Amino acid sequence: MKKILFVLSFISINVLNAQENRPFSNFDIGFYGGINFYNTDNIRGDFLVELKTNLISSLKLKASTGYFRTIQPYSYTVRKYSENPIDTFPRFFAAKYNLVSKNYDIFPLTLGIQYNFNQSIFSPYLSIDVVYNFINSSIDTSPPEVWSYNSIDEIPAEFKENQKNEKLPNNSNGIILGAGTSYHISSKLNLDIRYLFKYDSKIVNTHHFIAGIYF
Repeated sequence: MKKILFVLSFISINVLNAQENRPFSNFDIGFYGGINFYNTDNIRGDFLVELKTNLISSLKLKASTGYFRTIQPYSYTVRKYSENPIDTFPRFFAAKYNLVSKNYDIFPLTLGIQYNFNQSIFSPYLSIDVVYNFINSSIDTSPPEVWSYNSIDEIPAEFKENQKNEKLPNNSNGIILGAGTSYHISSKLNLDIRYLFKYDSKIVNTHHFIAGIYF
């Protein structure tokens, strides 16, 4: 009888282990916050929600969404003119201002894999993701300088030249490379700290440092 119980116990343990290692047998959800920057003079915030599931014991499939804001320093002088009649009399105005920065509010959708080097209290890992971004873009400018003229011929030639047409993206895609480690707090709660570098097809590349919990 003892031998039978031992065999049954051995089979049960192996079955449970096999179930744990089956693809998509475990799911985790994580919430993260942190910072991102193009350079250290322009640090902004990150927020991320991530879902993970196992493919094999050391490899996880993950998907995420969230929000972050990135600022890219920018320097370009805009010169232009316009006609605005005053009391039915023609009046011409020339204006000059500087473009100071490009601002991006980004809503990413990512899909990637994470490779864990070991499964213990500390579990270091590497990750790679592909990302598609929805972007709300804007430009900050300096206060304009304005001059008025009685005729178009009085306006300096530099204000009549074709100016650079600044196009701002509303979407982009890229690749995110990451490294981090998770800390096993309890059977259901884990602390996760990571660094990410985001290569982007249309906007500036950025560094990200984030931390969060998953369970």
